[in-house]
Amino acid sequence: MTLGDRARHHLAMDSFKHILHPAENELELPIGFDDFISHAAVSAALATIFRGKFCDAILPGRRATTYKTKEVIYEVGDQERTFFFLQDGFVKVGTIASDGHELIYEVRRGGEVVGELCVSQARRPDRAVALEETNAIPVPFEEVLEVMRGRPDLLARLLDVFCQALAEAYAQMNTLAVDDTMHRLAKILLRLAAKIGLRSGPKVEIPTYLTQEEFAQMVGVRRETISTALNVFRRKRLIEYTSSGHLVLNLQALESYLA
Repeated sequence: MTLGDRARHHLAMDSFKHILHPAENELELPIGFDDFISHAAVSAALATIFRGKFCDAILPGRRATTYKTKEVIYEVGDQERTFFFLQDGFVKVGTIASDGHELIYEVRRGGEVVGELCVSQARRPDRAVALEETNAIPVPFEEVLEVMRGRPDLLARLLDVFCQALAEAYAQMNTLAVDDTMHRLAKILLRLAAKIGLRSGPKVEIPTYLTQEEFAQMVGVRRETISTALNVFRRKRLIEYTSSGHLVLNLQALESYLA
């Protein structure tokens, strides 16, 4: 290991120790706008670590738990520190704002993890709900930590992850401060397409049913506003619906709209 690698490793270790031992004045729930932005960015960044080889190291021999459609996997304020490795299905991850409304960070699918923010706080700042029947393998945080101790390469990645999360948080704040509802919705649709979409030529299907209320929770506006925006996109042929209610996106048209 080079001197630079050792320095990065020590910085990552310090960062990891910090998130494992949060300050005494930790988050008071429910959260405010700034907390929502930062948690969404950190959540997305952290989730990228606990995939692939990490799953291969920790999941063999463990049994999955089945969660029914709309069943809460974990709730804001829960103190049980557990990761949930999704085997199939779709899960929305979000939180509750200070005004009592639900906000959605993103939608995750089989092969991803939810619950990763439990590394930073004893009380969960987020919640996860199954969008359809979903199988997930729960793994206690202490067992995840044990694997991390044996993987210094993952610890070193944490520093890069937090820098990425900070950049994403600023980008999200700029989007919410500058973009109107239509452009925010278009960006969220493109993000869903990239993350969970099923592509067929120039179109991409979002393979799970999302309500107008859930889209409103992603954009941060009222359901009636999203209803109007989706109707406009439909008339412009940016989107359409399948017979089962799944959204189908015209990627080129959406990208042209943003441009």
